[in-house]
Amino acid sequence: MKSIIKDFQVKVVELELKKSWKISLYEQKTRPHCIVKIITEDGLVGYGEAAPSPAFMGETGYTMELAINKYLGPSIIGENIFNIDNIHDKLDTAIYGNYAAKSAIDIALYDLMGKTLNVPVYKLLGGKYRDKIELSWVVGMQDLKGSIEEAKERLAEGYKVIKIKVGISPERDIELLSKVREELGYGFPIRLDANQGYDYRTALTTFKKLEEFHLESIEQPVKRNDIKGLRMLRERLDTPIMADEAISNFHEVVNVVNNDACDIANIKVGKVGGLSQAKKIANYLEANGLHATAGSNLEVGLGAAASLHFVASSKYVDIPNDLYLGNILHKNDIIKNKFELVNGCLTVPEGPGLGVEINDDIFD
Repeated sequence: MKSIIKDFQVKVVELELKKSWKISLYEQKTRPHCIVKIITEDGLVGYGEAAPSPAFMGETGYTMELAINKYLGPSIIGENIFNIDNIHDKLDTAIYGNYAAKSAIDIALYDLMGKTLNVPVYKLLGGKYRDKIELSWVVGMQDLKGSIEEAKERLAEGYKVIKIKVGISPERDIELLSKVREELGYGFPIRLDANQGYDYRTALTTFKKLEEFHLESIEQPVKRNDIKGLRMLRERLDTPIMADEAISNFHEVVNVVNNDACDIANIKVGKVGGLSQAKKIANYLEANGLHATAGSNLEVGLGAAASLHFVASSKYVDIPNDLYLGNILHKNDIIKNKFELVNGCLTVPEGPGLGVEINDDIFD
């Protein structure tokens, strides 16, 4: 088979959330998801998805649509789908940044490669390292009662870690954590995610107080560019520091790691440039003795499937992941088959490519 890219299509789908989603940076009731469709000369079709948060990624589904239609898509027409590094060179030459847009293209290419070879994507990423992918659940910002009830419900479903959004008010954070531990006990790990909500001094005083509630990790407590602040918090707090917004691409990961600014990384396939880039990051972290989790930008079926293949094939991406978050939070999905959640775990799809069937009618 020639496996040459012949054409592409892009569609932005606005999906409604079941309830308002709020973090320290923004609040949303709908999310624009950008879906990419790549067609080869052989007639095969691959799909990719990304759903970036404009507040910390600088992209939306609509800017992705523009970047792909005008710059990225045309740059790869005629390329062989298996020449991933060469294709990324073409993408980077076509336009700087726009990592979510590049992620969607990269994911679609892996879907195509898997379908061409009739193998699941994880076999293209190094094979299956684990059968079960453990999940964390993220409690968005809401009232105290709602937060506690949501955490209780997800723990009953077997989720391995409860991640709680903080970062607007130290007083609120302390009251919330106190109530959660008082109501639900200490029998489960809590991860806090400030989404850059605090400056260094506020983060230090706040999280020193919060450490009494036995935290698993603290995710992105300060601004993305405050690498020094991340490092100093890592030195002064007992809880591991997780980098998220500070690592939007491979080179930022190298900078953060070289500055000893994190203990853990949150690798989001739809944020860093796709599966090929996520694997490079995971391998670099492993070489430096650091572990990772796979986060979510509230992607639905396609994005979650890509993350499942990534985690299943990556030894050091072994911290419970919130990659399934968007599937639960949205009212509708774009894929026909559903994932089966068993005791807080998912398994990777075994079909060719990403192993999911998209509702192609969205492109009509």
